[in-house]
Amino acid sequence: MIKSILVPLDGSPFAEQALPWAACLAKVCGAHLELVRVHDPVPPWTIATEGAVAATTVDPTIRDAEEQYLANCAARLEEGGFTGVTRKLIEGDVVEQIACHAEDNAFGLVVLATHGRGAISRLWLGSVSDALVRRLTVPVLLIRPTEGTAVPRAERFRKVFVALDGSKESESAIAPALALADPKGCEVVLLRVVPPVPIVGDAGMSAAMPVDDTLTKALVEQAETYLEGVAARLRGPTVKVTVRVVVEPGVAQAVLHEATLAGAELVALATHGARGLRRMVLGSVADKVLRGADRPVLLTRVPERG
Repeated sequence: MIKSILVPLDGSPFAEQALPWAACLAKVCGAHLELVRVHDPVPPWTIATEGAVAATTVDPTIRDAEEQYLANCAARLEEGGFTGVTRKLIEGDVVEQIACHAEDNAFGLVVLATHGRGAISRLWLGSVSDALVRRLTVPVLLIRPTEGTAVPRAERFRKVFVALDGSKESESAIAPALALADPKGCEVVLLRVVPPVPIVGDAGMSAAMPVDDTLTKALVEQAETYLEGVAARLRGPTVKVTVRVVVEPGVAQAVLHEATLAGAELVALATHGARGLRRMVLGSVADKVLRGADRPVLLTRVPERG
């Protein structure tokens, strides 16, 4: 059960596209909603050109403007019927301070707008969302901004798509996804992608290696058994669970394709916080899915092993 939702903002209309999603989810979940912004201190060149005294005079003005910005965002939400919204201006490193604020105050969900493709995806809420996903232990719902200002329906997700890799770690994505699903009735689709197993031959063989059908089939059967075991634990009077195993070399592409075919409203994945080989439970899959998805993606940090 999600009791509180945090929305980081940077002053841009782009970042604000996370607001209607967060507000609607907060309303249907009965959760508290808070808006947070990290104070943008006086740039070093101001101190160099105008002196420390002048910079000290400028800083309160910047703070006041940032406080007013958060107040305006909260007021717009309240005008739309979303009451009880709080706001917080914090200071320091953007990623570290947002993460600490979310964790220290036990927020159940962080909602961010994020770009998908292209160089613009590395702007504030591209690079920051990337870093937050690795740093946060709180589940992160990433929203792809769209044209216009359409507000999503105030309801929970009714069709949730969870990609698993057969590990307990990847199952960390399930509980947060169910917390956002409609308790009155939802469908959960569990997907496992099995890459075809190539037959290893001589060095002189062509690049397109033949597939070991026997071993690939065995892995498919193993995946089906695994998913059915997970599904059995989740099924209930209001929760319908279906399983899907596909054989594809490109895992991320398969996840995106299958989510579209299923008509999923939410795609959920688990991630590791570390960089390098341990960056994602599914390797680079979560990152590729996030960049290619045209629907909300929920990323959940895998608990660190003790």
